Amino acid sequence: MKRFLQGMAVVSLVLASVPRPAAAVQAPGSIPASVRTSIENDINKEMAAGRLTGVSLALTSHGRIIWEQGFGWADQQAGRKVTAHTPFSIASTTKPFTTTALMTLVAAGKIKLDHPGNEYLGKAKIVDENGPANGVTVMQMATHSAGLASLFAMYLDGTDDHQPSVDQMLEDYGHTMAQPGEHYAYSNVGMAALAGIVARQSGMEYGRYLQKAVLAPLGLHDTFFGTDVSRRSSMAVRYTDDGKPLPFYLTATPGSGEVVASAHDLARFAMFHLKDHLAGQKAILTDAQIDQLHAPHSDVAPGFFYGMGWQVHQTDGKTDVLYHGGGQTGVNAEFVLVPGFDVACIVLNNRHSDGEFITSVRDRLIRAVAPSWQGIPKQPVAAPAPLTAEYQGTWRGTVQAQGHRVNATLVIDKQGKSTFAIEGQLPAPITDLGIVDGWISGDTTGGTGAPDAERAKLTKLSLSLKLRGDRIDGEIDAWDKTPARMTVLPFWAKLTRQR
Repeated sequence: MKRFLQGMAVVSLVLASVPRPAAAVQAPGSIPASVRTSIENDINKEMAAGRLTGVSLALTSHGRIIWEQGFGWADQQAGRKVTAHTPFSIASTTKPFTTTALMTLVAAGKIKLDHPGNEYLGKAKIVDENGPANGVTVMQMATHSAGLASLFAMYLDGTDDHQPSVDQMLEDYGHTMAQPGEHYAYSNVGMAALAGIVARQSGMEYGRYLQKAVLAPLGLHDTFFGTDVSRRSSMAVRYTDDGKPLPFYLTATPGSGEVVASAHDLARFAMFHLKDHLAGQKAILTDAQIDQLHAPHSDVAPGFFYGMGWQVHQTDGKTDVLYHGGGQTGVNAEFVLVPGFDVACIVLNNRHSDGEFITSVRDRLIRAVAPSWQGIPKQPVAAPAPLTAEYQGTWRGTVQAQGHRVNATLVIDKQGKSTFAIEGQLPAPITDLGIVDGWISGDTTGGTGAPDAERAKLTKLSLSLKLRGDRIDGEIDAWDKTPARMTVLPFWAKLTRQR
């Protein structure tokens, strides 16, 4: 489940009406007509087959948008079509926006990357089992190396559930799950807390500061923060995998996934990060500061790294690709920069489905201007290794989140028929139990009793635990996923070997 979330890869703001620049026009001969026609035909076939609702794409080369186009429906029920200027929910592609906003405050001397994140937060702090976790730095939060948790929850219009503030989110889920700097662990909690830091240090709501410091100076007129009610009617409606419209929803971690942007604007944002220095874009960061955002920091897998809000793929120590996809219910966003070719590609889809097709469109677009492009290799995924004798035994302790703590027992036996039980519940078998990158991984079931988990009726549990002598600790995620909704709630677990 953790790996699925990483692939998903989840403040009120009022924007003035701004004149929109003329849409970029495809340069004659810049992309072969046969390639363009082939891609158009294939997208239209997928839509006719009912596998897509709306798609928007853009391709840049050497500081120019050479093709941008919309297909299908932004709102099928209302008959509103997609254009290159239609704003789409981009989910985790929000993260490069959040770190770009953060870096403007670093440049202004208001934030230091090597200082504790807690120094810049409000009343609610990042904590470990001993209290405020002041060893967690801003840089670690920006690079998913802070030891913070996964978290994804949806708050649909028309329901009684309401999006929490940053302080409330941290009070509920701001517990470290690993030692700061110990390993890479994708964390919406950390990125959402960064947005809270940006808000506090700028003296503005996060969305308002993002507009003032990033969107307006870069000329991103079709981009806004998801809590801006006044602009929601312009965005592409999100659809389930089987094509049913979803109500509008917010998430528990807006700074990690709630920017809404058009393909055209993402192309302009990409060209800023490629240092193409477009006319009409202000230099909100120096080239050196942009490089600092892109620099590999956290090791993810051989050849794969995470920078400050950016996924990085390198070969022979050279950066081949900068990217950050976005995926959640009703969203599939491809956002890829290839610095060596000075090329960027954006493909936006208002469903989460048909991912392989969307990726193929991305690769065909890039290959049209960079024929040697081979795509982004799949990250190697290690198969779980068997647990050795040192893990065997009975482990008892607690599982906690939202101020709610329950007793739990983990039994790991010699035959691998291991179980997990929350107090008052029958032991449940653990499937796919093993060691992945030094962490105990497996899936089981149980009710945690915490308010959010009870409300969402979560009984599926995924383990990500670390053996530390006579103690096991780490993260247990309560989760569920349906075509219309996904929820992942993290719990801090601490278990001690029983003699």
